[in-house]
Amino acid sequence: MLKSTSLPKAAPDCLQAALLAIAALTLWRLGMLAAMRTELWTDESQYWLWGQSLSFGAYSKPPLIGWLIRSTTEVAGDTPFGVRLAAPVLHGVTAMLVMALAARLTNARVAALAGLTYATMPAATLGAMMMTTDTPLLCAIAAALLMQHRLAARASTGDAVLLGLALGLGFLSKHAMLFAMAGMAMAALVSPAWRITRRDATIAGAVALLLALPNLLWIASHGFVTLHHLAEDGAAQGFGLHLSGAVRFLAEQLAVMGPLAFPAFLLGLHAPRPPLRGAVTVALVILGIVTLQALTSRALANWGVGFTVTGSIIAAHWLARHRALAFASLALGAAVAIALPLIATFGTGWRIGDGPLILSRYLGRAEVSRRAMDFATRNGAAVIVASDRGLLADLSWQSHGSGLEIAATPHDGPPRHHWDLALPLTAAPGTPVVLLMQGAEPPACATGPSDHWIAGPGFAEGRQMSLVLTTPECLTEAKDD
Repeated sequence: MLKSTSLPKAAPDCLQAALLAIAALTLWRLGMLAAMRTELWTDESQYWLWGQSLSFGAYSKPPLIGWLIRSTTEVAGDTPFGVRLAAPVLHGVTAMLVMALAARLTNARVAALAGLTYATMPAATLGAMMMTTDTPLLCAIAAALLMQHRLAARASTGDAVLLGLALGLGFLSKHAMLFAMAGMAMAALVSPAWRITRRDATIAGAVALLLALPNLLWIASHGFVTLHHLAEDGAAQGFGLHLSGAVRFLAEQLAVMGPLAFPAFLLGLHAPRPPLRGAVTVALVILGIVTLQALTSRALANWGVGFTVTGSIIAAHWLARHRALAFASLALGAAVAIALPLIATFGTGWRIGDGPLILSRYLGRAEVSRRAMDFATRNGAAVIVASDRGLLADLSWQSHGSGLEIAATPHDGPPRHHWDLALPLTAAPGTPVVLLMQGAEPPACATGPSDHWIAGPGFAEGRQMSLVLTTPECLTEAKDD
């Protein structure tokens, strides 16, 4: 695969310089990742847990991220660095794939600028500091687009297989790969430069389906829980016309792609050169689908991040004609790329005025989990339960290797999270169980030893936390009440 996607050995100096800059930035990110003092956030702990079972599916996302984390922690250990190790590497690879695609569509100078624009955009910087499903998704989109463009120029069984692998792995990264696939299909309709033969499309589709099929079967065998979750997540604000939501989503892309890069992308959409029409189509389809979601229901800023793969090329094509703005955009992106890891390392105690810690989302969970684990050990309990996904995720992460069992409290109705689905409470009646709660009082039937405190700095600062020794029967009774 490296042979078929790499840049020519005689690449112009600007491409070589961009490659060196991307490699240097990746090494910087890896080094800072080892020094960061932020804790795993809820999703990262959850993804780590998924990797422990290596199943073909999970409650809310496809399984690839769990597999990736399992592979890196096998090498680097069950540490935050081990969990996040693949993130900066994948973003570096994606930047190089973007550059390779841009070199086919434009020229060496634009390609170098496109690779650097992607590598330094805020979403890539933040994504390199934590492990999210967007990271492998973006890499898969970039690889798939490169293979599609290569196949449109020359039919090849090998490249068709690689296209299928990219599509399948993208689907296993995040189901939003379907947005990119829609964009790729539309690009083929509007531009012959993106149109591949029926034979190659059949090969790619078969390979992609073969990869996706185990996940599809897992979803079907678990009551389509992932699809129900996605539907509920998207409709959290109810269906209707939310013009402010669509405007907010588009404005948030300034923070996703960059305050200069995103306007450059928008300006670059005007009368694109024929070689760029397919790239424009891909970006607009992805961005359009998620903007429509924001308009009719709800969308988070990162849901349309796939547009940045070709969006970086379009922005670079416009910026290349405005050198001062191109330099300013890269300088701003580089400053953020340097500053954010430093803040995650040295700014864990920083606040703005009397407000919460600026990194509160990534701090304070370990203290709560360890207090719960100590309480369980002192009171002879081998099981800790909670209903909150955030508490369960960190408990699972912090307790690995301790012999403690982490489970969800009894619950009727559809699963609320992965623990309801895979790790419900199954302890025998009379078994000592520790209940951990945030901002609520334990049930009246829980009369065992207890511990109540106000959480310190971090995710739950100022909120009441409670621990109580109880039994499965009490928790079932409380659920029924």
